[in-house]
Amino acid sequence: MAQCGLHIPAEQGSEIAIFHKVLVDIGDGQSIEQSLSTFSSRVKNIIEILAESTPQTLVLLDELGSGTDPAEGMGLATSILEELYNKGTTMLATTHYSEIKEFANEREGFCNGSMEFDVNTLKPTYRLIVGKGGDSQAFAIALRLGMHPKLIERAHEITYKEVKDYSGKTDRPRHELERQLAMNRKYVRKMKHPEKEKTKQEIIFKKGDNVRIASLGEFGIVYKPADEKGDVEVMVKGRMETFNHKRLSLYIKAEDLYTDDYDMDIVFESKENRKLRNKMKKHHVDEVILEESDD
Repeated sequence: MAQCGLHIPAEQGSEIAIFHKVLVDIGDGQSIEQSLSTFSSRVKNIIEILAESTPQTLVLLDELGSGTDPAEGMGLATSILEELYNKGTTMLATTHYSEIKEFANEREGFCNGSMEFDVNTLKPTYRLIVGKGGDSQAFAIALRLGMHPKLIERAHEITYKEVKDYSGKTDRPRHELERQLAMNRKYVRKMKHPEKEKTKQEIIFKKGDNVRIASLGEFGIVYKPADEKGDVEVMVKGRMETFNHKRLSLYIKAEDLYTDDYDMDIVFESKENRKLRNKMKKHHVDEVILEESDD
């Protein structure tokens, strides 16, 4: 954003580097299709990144070392991070490996960070915590969703080689937790597919609203709101077309696009029509018929 000349969400006095290249290796670390071919393609990508990295390079790595044996993947990820550091490269890497988090804590030049997660509500807080590696919260979430504490205690013992009591830690009923989880999933779907998550209340489109026409895969601007039949007149690619309101979804409200005193004629009328209207305000113009909209 900074290198494109855009304003960035940062406090006054913040500093940002200028990079010659931005190299990325981004994949789905939670995919069940973590096969050899997937791992091989990622390794090939990282080899190219290592070859091109310089002190003027920003490298972004997602779930480094995933897709193979965890022990070998962790070792490979650590050696890659060391090599990039030795090259003077600036990097940002995500991981679930606790060994890599410990490596970042102990090794100079690295810093852990994590996105905060509220175990009580089972929702992310979207707060970045710098200096602390994140916990997976797998045991806490499983416990709150109703898994027997004895199973959680055994899992903890296998993982951390220590005994921990998880009995009596669930302070919310299972049905409430499942309801909260369902609400979270619905929220995620709404963020990914806003046009599919309309409320049952009919959306009343206004002049100037930016709408999406699903059947065309295009966007348009509302010219006339819905009539008694529910038909809306929309300007699409410079043409006025009519669509039933059920085929439209609100994309951006008019008030978010235009100021209160904005002249909407600039959007819908040609330059010639606007010039002619201005002339007609000043004096009579012969043999000209200018149609006015009803809205």
